[in-house]
Amino acid sequence: MTASDAEIWQLAIRSEMDSIKENDTWELVALPSEWKTLPCKWVYKYKYVLVQTSPKYKARLITKRFKQEHGVDYDEIFSPVVK
Repeated sequence: MTASDAEIWQLAIRSEMDSIKENDTWELVALPSEWKTLPCKWVYKYKYVLVQTSPKYKARLITKRFKQEHGVDYDEIFSPVVK
């Protein structure tokens, strides 16, 4: 991150990770050798509230589910984020 507000985005990422941990959204398990993980990425968004003059920084970790292959891993999901 080379933007001038990179530190604020880092705080947004930390907030999202803390929220994931607090809500027991995921469980860390060993990956079987015949499986592959789905890649993930961070999505950044400004959230505007009418009363505030500055935007709220939101970061969300999502999976690239379009990388799944039908018949191989389409019915099974092994990824960092599942909803």
